[in-house]
Amino acid sequence: MQKNDVVSVMTAYGEYVGKYDSNCDLVVTLKDPRMIVQTEQGMGFAHGICATGKENPTTVDIQMAQVLFITEVNAQIEKEYRKVTSGLIV
Repeated sequence: MQKNDVVSVMTAYGEYVGKYDSNCDLVVTLKDPRMIVQTEQGMGFAHGICATGKENPTTVDIQMAQVLFITEVNAQIEKEYRKVTSGLIV
């Protein structure tokens, strides 16, 4: 993975999408992170990474001990993610 690739981080607690920044043995860092949520209309992006956290955080460090895997997202998810985080229609 390269810096700024849009990735999905699957943890024991949920799935997060963001721009890959870095990782080490302890944490993976995402820029513009969003938690994936399921609604009646289907999958969507939350306005942050947890229900009570700051809206639209700029970065998040996720503990590697909780990470199941990290993978690049598919083209449709990347398009929707970029639309949500940029405010522009892509």
